[in-house]
Amino acid sequence: MTEVVRSRHFGRVAVVELHRPEVRHAMNTDLLQALIGALRGLAQATDTDAVVVTGSDRCFSSGADVSEDIDRAAALERMDLFGTLYELVATYPLPTVAAIGGWCIGGGAEVASACDLRVGTPSTSIRFPGAAYGVPAGAARLPLLIGLSHAKDLLMTARTVGAEEAYRMGFLNRLVAEEQLLDESAALALVMASNPGAITQKRALDEASGLSARLQAENRGLRRWQSEAKGLMG
Repeated sequence: MTEVVRSRHFGRVAVVELHRPEVRHAMNTDLLQALIGALRGLAQATDTDAVVVTGSDRCFSSGADVSEDIDRAAALERMDLFGTLYELVATYPLPTVAAIGGWCIGGGAEVASACDLRVGTPSTSIRFPGAAYGVPAGAARLPLLIGLSHAKDLLMTARTVGAEEAYRMGFLNRLVAEEQLLDESAALALVMASNPGAITQKRALDEASGLSARLQAENRGLRRWQSEAKGLMG
């Protein structure tokens, strides 16, 4: 089987790399399962203090693989995998950084927004296209990152924003040169991991922001959408 997720270490920082370059790391069922498995394994690893999520070939992810040859029921099951992945990253027990080069769209943008911090490059472009397809996604985390007004802008228009605008909005925490992306992201992850109170702070911030309730509300919206989609199946 082709390797769709690859893991390596920079010291005690694990780099988890999406690897379907022929489709710009579009997320199919195999990739989702492999990514969830890799992240769960690293959460228990004794040689890992932080995790960087990225994509190979200077592209983070083009989002869900809409060309995957699966029936409607399997597509709905795949959406459950997306939900599992987002919650796993959002509640991850280690510091996480998304290293975003190139496209970061849909499911990829959701994964990036679920990470603790995000590093981009001049080539980075962000898009949450759910509104264009009738899918209610992104509402749980994005307002916490960039504020309600910017979140409505991105989620309701489904437009693409470049690196500079994403940085000004606050979606990107750092903007670095292309060749520095992984090094800077790993260094940032290690800084967080080196602080003994970082995870305690992370949990306190998530609790204070009501992230758990937000995730539950978003999941209810997705479930309603799934029920309506199943109804259309007949």
